[in-house]
Amino acid sequence: MLKKLLFSFLFLFTVISYGQKLNIENYQFVIVAEKFDFVKNVDQYQTSSLTKFLFKKKGFKVFLSNEKYPDELINNKCLALFVSVKNESSMFSIKNSIEVKDCFNTTVYSSKVGKSLHKEYKKGYHDAIRKAFNTMTDFVYNYNATLPKSKTEIK
Repeated sequence: MLKKLLFSFLFLFTVISYGQKLNIENYQFVIVAEKFDFVKNVDQYQTSSLTKFLFKKKGFKVFLSNEKYPDELINNKCLALFVSVKNESSMFSIKNSIEVKDCFNTTVYSSKVGKSLHKEYKKGYHDAIRKAFNTMTDFVYNYNATLPKSKTEIK
């Protein structure tokens, strides 16, 4: 009985570990939402611009959702990851996390929460987004054009 339980635990652990592996090398672009749910206006407090800048530093080709896309991306949205910032703020602190989804609206990555105690919204959101982005240490990018770009190409 103990052997079966141990085998089941190891099997489950292996499956979960394999399922958590993130393969972002086949995504060439990142599309950042022009307006996040927690702000009233487009790019209010430069939250979208900052997020775009941070992903550009990682090596991605980044676009805001309201910008003109290259033809390659227009023809195949599955070349892109879609990024939004989630707000988990409380009364005394600003807390943000970064959520990355694929073209099938499946969450492929979520950062840890970045927390800021700045009272001014712009400084607070920038600080929290930067801290959330800094937790993405395992989100390493090197584009590999030879990998399949969509589920239809996978056999």
